[in-house]
Amino acid sequence: MNRDSKVKQIISEEKQIKLLTLIENTAASDKLYTEHGLSFYIEHMGVKILFDTGASGLFAKNAARMLIDLKKLDAAVLSHNHTDHTGGLDTLLGYQPGIKVYAKKAVLEGFFKKAGIFRVPAGLGADYFAKRAENFVLFNNFQQIAGTDGLFLMSNETFDECFTDKTLLMKKNGKAVHDDYSHELFMVVFPSGEPEDGIVVISSCSHSGVVNILNTVRRTWEGAPILGFAGGIHLTTNGGKKLIASFDEIERIANDIKEMDIGTVYVCHSTGQKGYERLKIHLGDQVQYLRAGEELEF
Repeated sequence: MNRDSKVKQIISEEKQIKLLTLIENTAASDKLYTEHGLSFYIEHMGVKILFDTGASGLFAKNAARMLIDLKKLDAAVLSHNHTDHTGGLDTLLGYQPGIKVYAKKAVLEGFFKKAGIFRVPAGLGADYFAKRAENFVLFNNFQQIAGTDGLFLMSNETFDECFTDKTLLMKKNGKAVHDDYSHELFMVVFPSGEPEDGIVVISSCSHSGVVNILNTVRRTWEGAPILGFAGGIHLTTNGGKKLIASFDEIERIANDIKEMDIGTVYVCHSTGQKGYERLKIHLGDQVQYLRAGEELEF
């Protein structure tokens, strides 16, 4: 069986990952709320995970409309400490006060966004994590979730391609510096439980570079096919309205993705419609936009 046939067989027969977009900048139905934020509901082999909480409690209202019971979650993940991904955390804790929330240890740093001459807090403060320390599972580089086979959180480990959003800052050694995204993680899932059968990568904004993230996965599990990618690619700012990546940078990202010979790339949130349209020029049907209310299965 060749690689393409094997990938198709895995996708059609296994379907052990379900990903449902709870909140995003756009929606598949006018009955769902939207905001500049992101939250995914993920099921893998019976384990139910919330990946990010959006910018507010709206993710929970959409979950109710999509018949997702947040009280039955097994764990939650914060992809990084920016408000459009952490803003609904108190709402989640209202449903499950004791839920375990996985995040990088670097979320404890202070994060800001430049707004003209001002610096606006852009995430949860260290005092928030201290007050709710019993909820958090903080790690450095690699973490298994809830003891589940084939479900991991990772840090980016390669830095061959990345451009910087100069409006995003963090506090280090008492000084404001450009955000280095050391607080960012992504999820790696093996649909069958074994990497050689294929890998799905789930990200949020991919600040550290989607190509870097995919290369980190390929180097970690050499030879394992990447069946698909789902998440934001940070190509825009101002709620997805303004491109911060040049056309040349977007073309380079698209060409690198094509050379990797991976499955469909489902983008959303910080990619923005403008970013998606530019990627579409180069990737065609390999790239698709993922809106609130839409579901993926692998």
